[in-house]
Amino acid sequence: MQVFAKNDPRLDNKKTKTYLLPGFIDAHCHILPSGLDLLKCNLRTCTSKDEVLEKVADEFGNHNKEGWFHATQYDQTKFEGAHHITRHDLDKISDSTPILLRHSNGHASVANSAALRAAGVTRETPDPEGGEFVRDAAGEPNGVLLEKAHEFVTSSAPAPTTEQMVEAILRAGESMSSFGITTATDMMTGRWNLAQELEAYRLASERGCKIRLRLYVQWADVLSSRAIDPALFEELQSAMDPTKCKVLGLKVFADGAIGSATAAIKSKFLTTGGQGQLIYPEEKLAEIIAKIDAAGYSCAVHTIGDYSTDLVMDAYEKTDDPKRHRIEHAMILSEAQIERMARLGSHLTVQPEFLMRFGHAYRVQLEPEIAANLKPVRSLLDAGIPLSFNSDRPIVPGNPWDGIAAAIQRPEGFNPAENITLEEAIGLYTHGGAQANFEPEFVGKLEPGFAADHQVYNEKPHPGATPSAVFMDGKLVQGSTD
Repeated sequence: MQVFAKNDPRLDNKKTKTYLLPGFIDAHCHILPSGLDLLKCNLRTCTSKDEVLEKVADEFGNHNKEGWFHATQYDQTKFEGAHHITRHDLDKISDSTPILLRHSNGHASVANSAALRAAGVTRETPDPEGGEFVRDAAGEPNGVLLEKAHEFVTSSAPAPTTEQMVEAILRAGESMSSFGITTATDMMTGRWNLAQELEAYRLASERGCKIRLRLYVQWADVLSSRAIDPALFEELQSAMDPTKCKVLGLKVFADGAIGSATAAIKSKFLTTGGQGQLIYPEEKLAEIIAKIDAAGYSCAVHTIGDYSTDLVMDAYEKTDDPKRHRIEHAMILSEAQIERMARLGSHLTVQPEFLMRFGHAYRVQLEPEIAANLKPVRSLLDAGIPLSFNSDRPIVPGNPWDGIAAAIQRPEGFNPAENITLEEAIGLYTHGGAQANFEPEFVGKLEPGFAADHQVYNEKPHPGATPSAVFMDGKLVQGSTD
């Protein structure tokens, strides 16, 4: 950790110190969605089905009824019995305006009948590969959407305009900067329209976005049958100032998430008795990763379950240089897998704030011993695995200090032997993030030759502290020096 303390000469020789930290780097988050979500109904505090429906009904009352009504942070694992809300529940609020509740893990949602109709989902609609339209006993879709089915229905909602995207990116940058973040990496660029999103990120960077923007593009938008024109892709990237905004590589999803019981695991989920699901069959996943590597891109793969993580490491081992690629999450790991990952050398991103926010879901879904040892950071560090801390915002609020707090003192129920020190945790949220973004000589340290991205504190930095000022490239972007 780098913390510099100095007497402030503006304070008339009073023995007051200011403390400097490098700017935080959130190398795995979702920037544009974060900005859009700031305007949506948030269900984070709801702990029962009735509370969810009451809040949705209340906020729906102020909705213009012309567009879709979106809510975020829905989480059925907080309910007694962990049973999902269905379309029938939402239809009592409205069966004419599309309503969509997005799960807190971003891998599932619940839609009302109007949303299903808008997406063209009927009894005859087959489940997409890597997803499921959950059905009732009669075979009718009940509104619960998992993985690719969730994406299918969500994609039917009206897309934001380019200007709305720019405003959302700027809004997200403002929010993240207030936490001391100076660089952030969007991990799913291309959610709506890749060319439009790349243009929006460039425009936001030129209009004074308060964070550096780094992007991982959905692989299919570049290397599949739906790919963007290569010349246009290159043109859009060339128009960016790479110090402010640039594409780092391509993103792949290997599996789902624990809260929705869709992560691909070797054991079984307690709520479903299933083992989750792969987004792509094993052979297809290997083929995609090989294709990304052959095209010269860095590959970042979302894998949460231990089964899918084995498949990702299998594929990376066949590349010329696994160190060019990243592994996102890898929440469930055995000792043997940790040793293998260390030999591989690929960078691993970890989101310790998840332990604070979703511990209830992990205990509902997983065997106690597995849940207790999720995100074994001490073991990962001791094994020498290249590592960084990140948030996956807007899945969680994304204040780095919350993640740091969860790493230095894991919440109750999680193995305390995996705690790390404050100094290590700050390092993983600063220079660790720079390493994840392949910029270890540019940002993340307070040293000559590095960009002057830093935070100022009027007290010794610790969980719960708030920066009094944040600088990017030596320019004040947040707070005050008064």
